[in-house]
Amino acid sequence: MTQVLETLAHNQEAEPAEYRGLSSFTRHNPPKFEGKFDPEGAQRWIADVEKIFHAMGCKKEHKVTYATYMLSGEAENWWRFASQTLLQEDGYIPWETFKATFLGNYFPRDLKKQKAREFLELKQGNMSVGEYVAKFHELMKYWPHYQHNDGEEDLCAQFEHGLRPDIRVAVSVFQLTDLPTLVSKCRIFEANTKGKTVDTRIGGLVRQDRRPPRFSRGPYSSEGDCILRR
Repeated sequence: MTQVLETLAHNQEAEPAEYRGLSSFTRHNPPKFEGKFDPEGAQRWIADVEKIFHAMGCKKEHKVTYATYMLSGEAENWWRFASQTLLQEDGYIPWETFKATFLGNYFPRDLKKQKAREFLELKQGNMSVGEYVAKFHELMKYWPHYQHNDGEEDLCAQFEHGLRPDIRVAVSVFQLTDLPTLVSKCRIFEANTKGKTVDTRIGGLVRQDRRPPRFSRGPYSSEGDCILRR
């Protein structure tokens, strides 16, 4: 028994680190990508794979190998040919190079431009502040200017521009240049206008009682009079 265990341990040590890492990667249940026309799906696939890379502490030289292991169907055929043009002399393909090539194929430039216009024209309309924030962040990645730290002020201006007029007027007086703070102000205003107040001690929302005061006839009231019950 001891000899068997020693043999297994020796075999595991002899196994290339790349293969051991692949086992760890697949244990996270990464999604497959088949290559059908699904631009949003392509974006999600990249995001899901990168999330697993971060969780497992994946080495940069293994990322492309692990990710492309999950390609199937048309996507696998595409990569078989595309990889030949990306290989460096040492046989290494940087992850960012793969990602740019992959998204260039499955998320066309024209669609990126369309999403960028959608971001610039985004209006809150009937959405709640939370829904508007989620949509804003979803589309923001298609407008690279706002992804840099020096674009924070412009980002806030764009966010305010799309707010409903009542909320925009209320928060514009603060002239905020920090998006999280601006979002917080919008949430507070929305909560208050819905009959809620913010309890800052516990960070929760407490609903105000907006029921009309209760009136009843007192023992000495006439038919047309009523007394406020305290």
